[in-house]
Amino acid sequence: MRRIAASLILMIVLPVPCGALVSTNVPLDHWSYREVDKLANYGLIDSAMLTMKPISRVEMARHITQAMQGLGRMDDPPEMLSSIMDRLTNEFRGELILIGALDGAYGGSFLKPVEDPYVKFVYADREPDLENLRGDTFKSGSNVRAGFASRMKLWERAAFYVHPEFHIASDDSDGGLRLIEGYGKVQAERFEVQLGRDSLWWGPGYRGSILMSNNAQPLTMIKVTNPQPMRLPWVLRHLGPYRAQWFLSELEEDRHVPRARLSGVRLNFKPLAVWEVGFSRVFMFGGRGMPSVGLLDYAKLLMAVRNQENDNQIAGFDTSILLPLGDIPYCGSLPLRSVKLYVDGAGEDEAGGLPSNWGWLYGMQLNDILKTGRTDLRIEYANNHHRKPNVFYTHSIYQSGYTYEGRVMGHFMGTDSRSVFVQLSHYLTDDVAINLSYDRLTHDLSADTHPSVNIYQCDLTTFAWPNWQMAAGYRYEDGKGAGYRDNHIFQVQWIRDF
Repeated sequence: MRRIAASLILMIVLPVPCGALVSTNVPLDHWSYREVDKLANYGLIDSAMLTMKPISRVEMARHITQAMQGLGRMDDPPEMLSSIMDRLTNEFRGELILIGALDGAYGGSFLKPVEDPYVKFVYADREPDLENLRGDTFKSGSNVRAGFASRMKLWERAAFYVHPEFHIASDDSDGGLRLIEGYGKVQAERFEVQLGRDSLWWGPGYRGSILMSNNAQPLTMIKVTNPQPMRLPWVLRHLGPYRAQWFLSELEEDRHVPRARLSGVRLNFKPLAVWEVGFSRVFMFGGRGMPSVGLLDYAKLLMAVRNQENDNQIAGFDTSILLPLGDIPYCGSLPLRSVKLYVDGAGEDEAGGLPSNWGWLYGMQLNDILKTGRTDLRIEYANNHHRKPNVFYTHSIYQSGYTYEGRVMGHFMGTDSRSVFVQLSHYLTDDVAINLSYDRLTHDLSADTHPSVNIYQCDLTTFAWPNWQMAAGYRYEDGKGAGYRDNHIFQVQWIRDF
């Protein structure tokens, strides 16, 4: 673990000349991630590095620019891809102008007080426990969310983002106005420094991520990252472009060790256009009643050279590879354009200087079934069960576990659990997409009985009306065992784009 930590820090601090343009981040639940991932799996974006999110709007525009160029070289591109490109171009027109991909005027400073206002309605027979929604909780019966975003940029050095949301439930004791995300950024040469509240997602998984996801509320943190990929000098250039990230946050008051600190570091690099690798570490330390941690102590924690009796450390790696079947002998005739395979794993403890007691996520995505540009199939399997019961996301000192405001910050399945997920995505028309998914969650795998729930879900998203996006979904939860009962959940959301 110490050698891994040292390599991460070295690659972050090595000086490499590179310019960058500041911009706010694309929220993790934004539709553009799904579309850019689809274009990358189609082979139109070979520089995409989407396993460390959120990415900036300028970085998203860079991906779109490469997809434009690739689409322009195709003799007869599917209408589906052209429709996706039109939506992305309209959404990120300002950033595309800024980087020179489109002609037009784009001011260095601006204020957009209202962006993407939305209304969301959720109805559930019983109190639902919905995952990967930035820690949002819902009551049984009717729930309403209404919000918007505001963005501001000052020249090419600073950017600001605010996302307030108003909550109403059938039991309105939980209602009120909340700040979901809010932060400021400043550009410092090739790196940007961000301060405020935001979510992180580390890893290639779709349904969950072992270390960092948006299952819990966004963290209030300071974060340093290079928004655009860079290359290391000398022979290290063969590692390909890389992105690095460091953050430091303080957790909530109401936990077993109040105000514990959480910090982490991640490095992504892309040795080949079809292969991406990431290394990550997070560690929980300090807090009320724990030994104080000075700057030197923190440096030892960061380098994994400090005694870990009073710390909670998790470290791991992930990798993904895209296999374009047209480039593989005897596979070009298959009714499939490409296959993506990925793995995400992390160890909760240390043995012999390396992580141990691992949790794993494995995934496979079949891209462009029947080669119409419309249909994809994804399968994910996650498991953090060990011979030692209840190890993952728990700790003997930090007994609230790897949680923030009561929710796991990694994979939503929680401790000693297993998830099997299958999703079929299909565009019914160029502007209407449907997702059919099934997830079987099984908990308490070390116990004699294993409570479980089967989740069946159908989601429909349409861009058919100009400047409007509508999403509707139905979810049925078939619960078995202690604490689980059947539940029917309906969701509708309207977003206005202006």
